[in-house]
Amino acid sequence: MQGRRSFWAWGLETDEPTEAQRQETAARLSQRWGREISAPPLPKIGDIQLRPPRVSPPDRLAAICTTETHDRAAHSYGKSYRDTIRAVRGQFPNPPDVVAYPRTEAEVVAVMEWCDSGNIVAIPFGGGSSVVAGVEPPGGDRPCVSIDLRELNQVLEVDATSRAARIQGGVPGPHLEDQLRPHGFTLRHYPRASSGRRSGGWIVTRSGGTTRRTTPTSMTSSNRPGW
Repeated sequence: MQGRRSFWAWGLETDEPTEAQRQETAARLSQRWGREISAPPLPKIGDIQLRPPRVSPPDRLAAICTTETHDRAAHSYGKSYRDTIRAVRGQFPNPPDVVAYPRTEAEVVAVMEWCDSGNIVAIPFGGGSSVVAGVEPPGGDRPCVSIDLRELNQVLEVDATSRAARIQGGVPGPHLEDQLRPHGFTLRHYPRASSGRRSGGWIVTRSGGTTRRTTPTSMTSSNRPGW
């Protein structure tokens, strides 16, 4: 995924509606419902005030961790209606204290060990599309670290004989297909909004939820007639 994730809306900042689009939508709704509807103001990251971080990463992890306001706000919620409403209103009372972006398996282990030794809540974060508060920090006094897997986005190995592959957990659907295609394969799995969902999330939830899907039993040859 290219570009920066929107901290209040689906997708990237470049996907956010323009002011003209918002005004057009408000006018259309006003006409439909017979009453004046105004487009609400959108949150600006410069106006967001977050609780100070309650923990700091050790020096060995500083290069892959951040406490920037945008990153913490963008990892505060999933994508349910309630999540979106709170985000668009600029309400972030319980953000993660740190966001980590591990690039290797060893760095994932290192972050987890830090969290374990410091009694820190570790929250795995893939595409952030949860609608059941799965990525939202819990209440309480324990600090929280959101572990974003976006850098773990590669197909490491493809076995053409068994039609199996080793795939990192942070790869989004379209990126996964792009990497399988040169090998002559497709996963043949197209959940709704797959660009915002990651392979690791599919696996741990058995790709359940409010998705339109086919069951990802195995890879399929992209050259096979009928597929």
